[in-house]
Amino acid sequence: MTSPAMTVFRVNQQRAKQVSLEWERASYSELSAYCLHILREIGCPDTELPENLRTRDQQLNFITGFASFAFGEVLNVQSIN
Repeated sequence: MTSPAMTVFRVNQQRAKQVSLEWERASYSELSAYCLHILREIGCPDTELPENLRTRDQQLNFITGFASFAFGEVLNVQSIN
């Protein structure tokens, strides 16, 4: 078994950028709805966006960050050195 201290998270930035570009064309209401969907997926029961997700830029950054996490992979540190 690999020690949890010996892993690193590597982000697939290319796929995250593709997601971001797709969502840049979305309306504000579509962005808001998707952000709420992501929040529910990670266990937040709120029905309203928090203060830090009220602007379009904040929402796009959140979606891109979530995509980075979702498309990332956990690698053994020794395999990337």
